[in-house]
Amino acid sequence: MLINGKWIEREDIETINPYTLEPIKKVTSLNRDEVKEAIELAYENKNKANLSKLTRYKILTYIANKIKENKENLSYLLALNAGKPIKQARVEVERAITTFKLAAFYVKELRGEVIETDDKLILTKRYPIGLLGAITPFNYPINLSAHKIAPAIVVGNFILHHPSIKAVLPVIELAKIIEEAYKKYSDYVPYYLLTGLGKVVGDELVVNEKINMISFTGSCQVGKEITKKAGFKKINLELGGVNPNIVLKDADINKAVKSLVKGSFLYAGQVCISVGYIMVDEEIADEFIKKFVNEAKKLKVGNPLDDNTDVGPLISLEHAKWIEELINKEIDKGAKLLLGGKREKSIIYPTILEVDKDSQLIKTETFAPVVPILRVNEEEMIDIANNSEYGLHSAIFTTNINKALKFADLLEYGGVVINDSSLYRIDNMPFGGFKYSGLGREGVKYAIEEMSEIKSIIINKI
Repeated sequence: MLINGKWIEREDIETINPYTLEPIKKVTSLNRDEVKEAIELAYENKNKANLSKLTRYKILTYIANKIKENKENLSYLLALNAGKPIKQARVEVERAITTFKLAAFYVKELRGEVIETDDKLILTKRYPIGLLGAITPFNYPINLSAHKIAPAIVVGNFILHHPSIKAVLPVIELAKIIEEAYKKYSDYVPYYLLTGLGKVVGDELVVNEKINMISFTGSCQVGKEITKKAGFKKINLELGGVNPNIVLKDADINKAVKSLVKGSFLYAGQVCISVGYIMVDEEIADEFIKKFVNEAKKLKVGNPLDDNTDVGPLISLEHAKWIEELINKEIDKGAKLLLGGKREKSIIYPTILEVDKDSQLIKTETFAPVVPILRVNEEEMIDIANNSEYGLHSAIFTTNINKALKFADLLEYGGVVINDSSLYRIDNMPFGGFKYSGLGREGVKYAIEEMSEIKSIIINKI
């Protein structure tokens, strides 16, 4: 769409409002030959991305300020095209502003080391990795784009960005801001926005040998395919998970309930670190479940453009129908429905079920407002949590610091949150998972390391 500083605008593919299920507008869908041509052009111009540090700082600061100026429009597009409740959309835009500001800070902090021996001086410097294929998902289209674009600008990489077609409209607006920033401070725009289908655009980025690195956020299934196809290029994968949240009998139940309701139902559960399931100690299970269900009943379900809405639609009708089928299957197998279980078009109402440890719901990333709860003895909790192919985020609620630290050490997850839900993340912490939940880490500082090459310069003392 934005290639070599020029916009290619065609009416190829429809974007959909996931709440009304009506078309919004048609956008360009590139074919494979067009993607190959874009990669060739980027390869020819890749050195134009390695601007001076001062220029990179100005570009990043300009982008942050322009996002702030366009906050309401970007939030509206997130609600319209991604189905994100408008009040949650505003938070995402604020986070993107922070992400670009953090990146601007790290331009100034970008430095190597000096290692001295008896007869030599060794300097280390970070260099751009080259052409970065950035593939971003629908659920945080602005901020997760920022998490790839901002650190890539810091180190001077050329960015080829392929966003999910399911929520492409806010990303197009972000791309206009990025284009404006580059044109203000540079004579070239080393950022290409490549819209279209993942099986065409994303696949070509992955297999093309001129791409030096793939940074992908999305499903585990696609992540596994990328590892098979990428060849000899660096890959960074931020994938999904089924995130266990543990409530011990000494926990502050009221605090745990509020945290876990937010962690379960924010953006209708369409967050990779949403609460996957809750394990609660048998001794407090009755009290916890009663309070959790009552708190969830307070959530307002409806139009994401309504300021009062807490839970909006899932991204597609197909996904909502699959979730409805999954819920019904679990009930048929003996799961106890405590709340919800209802679907209207692409909306799944907040759903809570009591299940056992063999339930498919604690093995499946639903990406939906569906929360299974297990009554468990404390001694079983670690084994149940670690018996998973995933390892993204986990959480434990307890007032016993020794137990908290013990669980933190034993849980095989990239993040362990103590006394808040697994949903917790800030934009400068290292973020990523164990096992099939990913490779590498994001978070601005850590992404800069992933997206750059270290060169050692050895000086012999004469």
